[in-house]
Amino acid sequence: MSPKKLHQSQMPVAKAALAPNIPEELTVDILLRLPAKSIGKFRCVSKPWRCLLSDPLFITAHLTLHLCYPQKLILFSSSPVLPSSRSIYTLTFTTADKPGSEAVLEKLTLSENILENPSSKYASIVGSCNGLVLVLGFRRELGLRDTMYLINPTTMEVVKLAASPLVRKAVLIGGALGYDSSNDDYKIVTVSCDDSTGNETSVDVFSLRSGSWKRINSLPYHLNFCSWVFLNGAIHWLACSDSDSEDYSVIAFDLTSEKFDPVPIPRGEFDPIKLVDLGGCLAIVVKQTYHQMDIWVMQEYGIGQSWTKFSVATPNSFYLNKVVCLLGDDNVVVLNVEEQKFVVHNLTENTRRDMVVAGIGGHLRQLIGFSESLVSPIYYCQNWRAT
Repeated sequence: MSPKKLHQSQMPVAKAALAPNIPEELTVDILLRLPAKSIGKFRCVSKPWRCLLSDPLFITAHLTLHLCYPQKLILFSSSPVLPSSRSIYTLTFTTADKPGSEAVLEKLTLSENILENPSSKYASIVGSCNGLVLVLGFRRELGLRDTMYLINPTTMEVVKLAASPLVRKAVLIGGALGYDSSNDDYKIVTVSCDDSTGNETSVDVFSLRSGSWKRINSLPYHLNFCSWVFLNGAIHWLACSDSDSEDYSVIAFDLTSEKFDPVPIPRGEFDPIKLVDLGGCLAIVVKQTYHQMDIWVMQEYGIGQSWTKFSVATPNSFYLNKVVCLLGDDNVVVLNVEEQKFVVHNLTENTRRDMVVAGIGGHLRQLIGFSESLVSPIYYCQNWRAT
């Protein structure tokens, strides 16, 4: 949404209340371009400013403008000496084309310390969408994931959610998060399997607006629940026709229709490792050789002929390298798990360089990319969540 359309959208802002000597449209345009953290501070300037900067229309316009910015990372880090001692950090990469540039690490202090909750002792970061991060809590003694958290690392908001009541004797093995733009709703999709057989898989969908769960009965695929991406209104998984098959495909679950559809994949045989979002494009990381992985990028969504292959050489096994995110147009950030360091690969020039992250010190247990935003998980569940 443009500043002009935003200005004409009947938001409850008193004219000339924002900046008396500056046209309101220009003021809104300036505010839209500021980082989300700065917007949070400016909400304290006055009631009119708070009214504007908290308005859903402004938040949506700000999100649209800033989604193209480089991602940040949210990660769990633990001490090698005391693995049970964990902290949550955010990591911001500097300009990728400057050799020797470092990433900025910040410890995250949330409105609720989810790591102190018993159900979060073995919590895992599952993924993100529009600045919201999904965390699943895990009770080791019960073998169940019974708590979920939606976090906005930028605004520090946390919403605690109970796992699906539809999952009874089954074990919750994975989850994903996406946005249903047709209904302005965030939805969590969980995958569970029968606890006795381990074969029967179920999919449940949670609506953040209504606070309700729905079971998807028809699941004609075996999903790789650890590898998913939200793009174009759908959650994508690597999948195969049965548990023993190596005939992989990509399946999209549309969050509006709540139906599964196949996505065209590159031609030929390949062994996919995971799906990733590279600059808003669907990408498949593929095992090529012991010291090389290929990255197939779908340049035009849904067009099978638009898949383009890039090769990335790795100093050690590809299994010890995790594709993290895209910086700029052609720089892919890869985490070297064995050496606990980030490596930036330039896909165009076929070069690589190490990126030093000062102060991280411990062991990187999990990390997920996210975009800074003002999206409030509390706002979306205000109609049903107890205050």
